[in-house]
Amino acid sequence: MLKVMIVDNEAAIRKGLIHCIRWETLDCAVAAQAEDGIDALEQVAHITPDIVISDIRMPGMDGLELARRLSAEYPHIKVIILTGFPDFEYAQRAIEYRVVDFVLKPTSVDSLTKAIEKAKARIAEERSSQELQQALLSQSEQTLRLERGMLLHDLIRQVDLSHLFVLNRMAQLGLDLTSFYVLRLDIAPLGPEDDESNFLSYLRQSQEVLSDCMSEYPVHFVPRGDQMCYAVVCAPESAALEGLCAETVDIIGSLPRFSLSIGISSHSTDPLAMAAAAEQADQAVQFAQYAPDCPVMRFEQMPAIPQQVTERIFSDLRLLKSAIENRTRPKALDILRRLFSFMRENKVPVETVRNICVYIHQFCISLLFLPDTEGYLSENSLPALKKLIESGAPETLEQNMLSFVEQMLDRTGGDTADADGLIHTVKAYIAQHYAEDLSLENLAGQVYLSPSYLSKLFKREVGENLSTYVQGVRIEQAKTLLRTTGLKTYEVAERVGISDPVYFSRIFKKLTGVKPKDFRREEI
Repeated sequence: MLKVMIVDNEAAIRKGLIHCIRWETLDCAVAAQAEDGIDALEQVAHITPDIVISDIRMPGMDGLELARRLSAEYPHIKVIILTGFPDFEYAQRAIEYRVVDFVLKPTSVDSLTKAIEKAKARIAEERSSQELQQALLSQSEQTLRLERGMLLHDLIRQVDLSHLFVLNRMAQLGLDLTSFYVLRLDIAPLGPEDDESNFLSYLRQSQEVLSDCMSEYPVHFVPRGDQMCYAVVCAPESAALEGLCAETVDIIGSLPRFSLSIGISSHSTDPLAMAAAAEQADQAVQFAQYAPDCPVMRFEQMPAIPQQVTERIFSDLRLLKSAIENRTRPKALDILRRLFSFMRENKVPVETVRNICVYIHQFCISLLFLPDTEGYLSENSLPALKKLIESGAPETLEQNMLSFVEQMLDRTGGDTADADGLIHTVKAYIAQHYAEDLSLENLAGQVYLSPSYLSKLFKREVGENLSTYVQGVRIEQAKTLLRTTGLKTYEVAERVGISDPVYFSRIFKKLTGVKPKDFRREEI
């Protein structure tokens, strides 16, 4: 609905205009009145009317002067002038001040209505034009981002492009690549049951945070799947990118849903060398993923290891992680021996070997539920990290890690029989304590496993999520109570460990097809 302001020094005329027009049929409402141009200008800043209907002759500031001021300061406001003096000079000035229409006094409802309709048509036309311009601008910006992204994608993928073509496209797209870094962003969801459909939103969140932290530099993102992307940062060699990336990772770290690793290439001044810079970022981010407490890695900080050696080490680490997760002891130990043998053959620095041992240790420990890590490790059979890596000899490190992985597999159910025993223990605990707190953390504590590992193990062995299984046990118990007792629905919900009766009814209907009260009737 459009807002209208009426300006006239005679109160009777103002009231007459307010009551003689059926404003609602015009999709308008009188939002304010003013007795002269000065009063009107004071109110306009607060009321922001769409249409001003003003008398031409008033003390203080007349209608034409008001129209001039509104035209200069509030050009979107449409002005209609009421006058009893048809004058050519007035008309000329009114056109100059973009007055929509003159309405001669005495004013008729029909003539004023036509003037208002004319003002409404102007407003609609202008708004439509603004929306079109905004849409075209947005489309133009999207097209520009898309074309820039396509050029950067081709440069990173090392598509055969001439230097002259690249320079021409850079000029056309307003893209300055005379000084840049390539970053690679990798995200890893923290939730064990996280839906893959969330990965892309996590990645976009990371991009937004990085853009905010690097607001002083142009940042262009190049997608590469749902869990990683490149970022081309147009920044000088002196830019403190590592600190800005660390700030980004810290912000993401405050979100309990996913982690972020960032690899940073060397500084580059040649757009045709962008593929090499991307490879550097690839290598750096892999070290960031496997080096403990170092989620941001510059290429220059990496140990001088040939790329093919680095790729082989990372490949073996991925295979080792998979073997440990799947409790395949012979395969895990064989991969670990092969990894150490390969590192010895290629003379990988001892410090790098230690870092890899720390990564393996931290991954294995993450499979265990350790309320008090230091006490647990020192008092039980698993050796502490310090003892594992205190020796400088690669052969000793290898023996320590082999022993550690074997003991860890013993703890987490190193064969199928052990896994069955763990699952049986969890199920028995649920059956006995279904009315209590059965959070994933609590259940994991009963069998000394990490919540994430227990969740994966249960899903693999049973075929359904642990939370779904718990719901099923509780609903079966609820059905028994509904059959055998006169407890009310909310009392039954409390007895089976569900404090919210509305949630209980919803879950009950979802699993049984009927509401609790209807189930009781059917049983009767």
